[in-house]
Amino acid sequence: MTASLDNKILAITRKEPDAQEFIQLVSSEGGKTISLPVIDIEPKNPKVVDEFINTVKEKRFDYCAFMSSQAVEVLFNLARRIYKTGEIISALNSRTIVAIGPRTRLSLIKHGIDVKIVPEKYSSEGLIEHFSKMDFVKGKSIIIPRSEASKKFVLKALSDLGMSVDELFLYNVLTSNIDSSWRDFTSLLKQKKVDALIFTSASTVRSFFEIMQRLTGSNTNSLLNSVNAIISIGPFTNGELGKRNIRSLEAKEHTIRGTFELAKIILREK
Repeated sequence: MTASLDNKILAITRKEPDAQEFIQLVSSEGGKTISLPVIDIEPKNPKVVDEFINTVKEKRFDYCAFMSSQAVEVLFNLARRIYKTGEIISALNSRTIVAIGPRTRLSLIKHGIDVKIVPEKYSSEGLIEHFSKMDFVKGKSIIIPRSEASKKFVLKALSDLGMSVDELFLYNVLTSNIDSSWRDFTSLLKQKKVDALIFTSASTVRSFFEIMQRLTGSNTNSLLNSVNAIISIGPFTNGELGKRNIRSLEAKEHTIRGTFELAKIILREK
């Protein structure tokens, strides 16, 4: 029986080590993956760990929400560098921990953190919906350790619900350098051999177009017209693509598996 993605090429805006789940899923259906290194993570000074611990202790937040597994890993890597892992675990487990989705939840559990809440929809909007349905949310406090590039949607929406919201910035997001995978991808794109392109965050959209501008000039949109499936992992990613006049489909489940399943449906019809 022919695999559903036999001879199909799917590109994803993640470095290969971070794209293993997607690579395995595509490979299991006979397809090939191109992993595009789009963004680099630049952690803040480790002193941000002390700032986090002190802030949690002083303000006694009701909740701590993690919006990505990346934020979890950066926090624990920084804590490890200054021998504060135990203090971070203690500080987090003294609060009600919220994980934006299953991958973030697993990252927290791996580090010994008890996750109490995962929204039904794995997105910022899902997080807001969860809190909006809760009784007595007004006056509650929450801290969100995250990227400095994050949008203010969550901050504003939770504040509008009457919550006290603090954001602690753990890292910056930088555009990656161009490597051989980008040249291979561009070559295949020009040959109209890229069947699907998966965008995994709004940041990766911005950096993708910055890199493509360097490689192809202003020709990116016309080159993408040949791609059968351009898929975003969630609404903010979709919105960022829309700003660039790129027609994309949003995965119903805002996970890597969700993007894969949508790509499989689309490409099966091609």
